[in-house]
Amino acid sequence: MLYLLLSLGIFGLITSTVYGVMVVAGVIHFRKRQVSANGAFTPPVSLLKPLHGAEPNLAEHLEGFFQQDYPAYEILFCARTLNDAGLKIAHQVANRFPKIPARFLISGEPPFANAKVASLDRMAQAARHSILVISDSDVRVTPEYLRNVVAPFADEKVGMVT
Repeated sequence: MLYLLLSLGIFGLITSTVYGVMVVAGVIHFRKRQVSANGAFTPPVSLLKPLHGAEPNLAEHLEGFFQQDYPAYEILFCARTLNDAGLKIAHQVANRFPKIPARFLISGEPPFANAKVASLDRMAQAARHSILVISDSDVRVTPEYLRNVVAPFADEKVGMVT
């Protein structure tokens, strides 16, 4: 009985020590990522925004992407046609933020079933930077959005973030 209690005590000591080491390693990893998110890692980014029509609050949603606290990024907008209402709204918003590079593309009729994928393909080909951030037109973001999305790429093992 004494050996059983001693064995259980030693087992508990070992497992709690392993758990403690794992927690400390997790905290260190989290802190490194947080430092990256706070500005140490900010490669240039191409932000891809597929558009289709004038969705409710589109101008307000797009405005947040022009107000990013990020040193170097471009925004690419793409719609099927030049007279797309969403593309016109994007032009109006972009005119209020002339310091942020914005480009407006047309995908035409999609060569495959999904028009959004055709727009993304067109924007990816035109993007100037290797990190692509894709976001729908109905997304509202804070000024830290790009820093937070790009931060995991500081780890060379990371190839994609979702």
